[in-house]
Amino acid sequence: MSYQSQTYTFVSHQEDLERHLLDASVVDREQLAVAKRWQERQEGPLLMILLQLSFIDLHQFSGLLDWSAQG
Repeated sequence: MSYQSQTYTFVSHQEDLERHLLDASVVDREQLAVAKRWQERQEGPLLMILLQLSFIDLHQFSGLLDWSAQG
């Protein structure tokens, strides 16, 4: 798999995750925007950033990992 297709897959997956987080009311738009700004600075996975910022708890984190593995 090329770097470009890996990048597209990552971006597409993150967009799906963001949509799921908002649709399921796990976070609100403001929290998501803050987390994405932190993600740009730290270059880490969005779920880890949300956990670090205490926007999600460990139980939600685990469920979201399961959700993302299915996608």
